[in-house]
This record gives sequence, C-alpha cells and structure tokens, in this order.
Amino acid sequence: MREVMTPDEVAALLQIHVKTVYRLARQGVLPGRQIGRRWRFSRMEILACVSRQWAGAAAPTLEQPSDGR
Repeated sequence: MREVMTPDEVAALLQIHVKTVYRLARQGVLPGRQIGRRWRFSRMEILACVSRQWAGAAAPTLEQPSDGR
C-alpha cells in the first residue's frame, strides 16, 4: 500500500468522484499538497481527516440532553 496517493486513488478510497477530491482539496477540507499542477495526498492524513469528521458527526448523538442541572 502506497503512502502517497494520487487524486484517483483518494477518490477510490473514499468512494467519491475525483472532481470532488479536487474541490475538497482546494477548499482545504482534504489535506493535500499541490506539487506543480499535480495534487498528492498522504494516506495517513486522509484517513485521519475522515476519522475526525466521522467522530465529529457522531458526537452530538452521544451527548446527553442537558436538563439545566
């Protein structure tokens, strides 16, 4: 398994369209580096980013409702 990934490989890993990978990278949502005109991504950073986003999305459902105490 390669540590440095191309946008096509990231798209396959995340099961999203490659254009979405480019858009999310430009927006700073996906961690990536542009080298010249090409984008490269760290597999470890991509997986960590997705894990953080999933944990953040799940967090509100795990909190107990506050009753003012």
